[in-house]
Amino acid sequence: MPLEHRRIRRLALVLALLVAASCVAGPPAVTPLPTTPGPTATFPPSETASPSPTAAPTLVPPAPPTPSAPGSAVPSAPTGRAPYCAVADVLTPHRSYDEYARTALDRTYMVDAGYVPPDLTAVDGIRIRSIVTPDLAAIREAAAKAGVRLAVVSAYRSYADQRATFDHWVSVGGYEQALRTSARPGHSEHQLGTTLDFGDGRVVPWQYVDWATTPTGAWVAAHATEFGFVMTMPKGKSDVVCYDYEPWHYRWVGRETAARVAASGLTLREYQDRAP
Repeated sequence: MPLEHRRIRRLALVLALLVAASCVAGPPAVTPLPTTPGPTATFPPSETASPSPTAAPTLVPPAPPTPSAPGSAVPSAPTGRAPYCAVADVLTPHRSYDEYARTALDRTYMVDAGYVPPDLTAVDGIRIRSIVTPDLAAIREAAAKAGVRLAVVSAYRSYADQRATFDHWVSVGGYEQALRTSARPGHSEHQLGTTLDFGDGRVVPWQYVDWATTPTGAWVAAHATEFGFVMTMPKGKSDVVCYDYEPWHYRWVGRETAARVAASGLTLREYQDRAP
């Protein structure tokens, strides 16, 4: 056999051996990917996403004040004012229904929510104590004869009514202003059922610059005492009556007591404070 043929046969044998070895070994090994998960991406919450609903807060109204017993210590009043002009809640010493003239009410002294006179009666849409009705009829008759138009704007107010009234004035001008022009519940003379706000039937009296200078206001100021009524918040006396001037606000105390108060030159609140 020629030499060239023998070389070709050797080369073919080598190639056959290499192919056979590759088939027995199989494909090359592949390194698998890790099976442990990588870190999870964290996204910031959406600014427009709706928050999870939460329960609405429950609004609990403040509890009414618990009045202190008569004789309790009274906090200091504003400088220059009577001590009873301090804001406090102390039961007034004279609070039986037959002590209507002696019952002192101011910023400190009060009656409680249970004070409801048993003899309240309706007169022209307002309620007053029946003991007031004869003198109220008399003063209205006298005013009519004098050519004066006299109306009753407000009379008895319950503890709850006064709370609503005071809250209204707080909403109008704030708490400090309301303290000057309105009584807190329990502290209002209107709760006694013997106190009236007079008017002329045209507009409410506090809308005048000074209701006492109107024909009706001037006539009432001159003649109220004759019928047992006293203006309890006269001009220039806020330091001793605790409230601003209210020329329409009159309290019935009976003709004899009204005459004594007028003769003393004192306000009713000063007179009560000095009476034995």
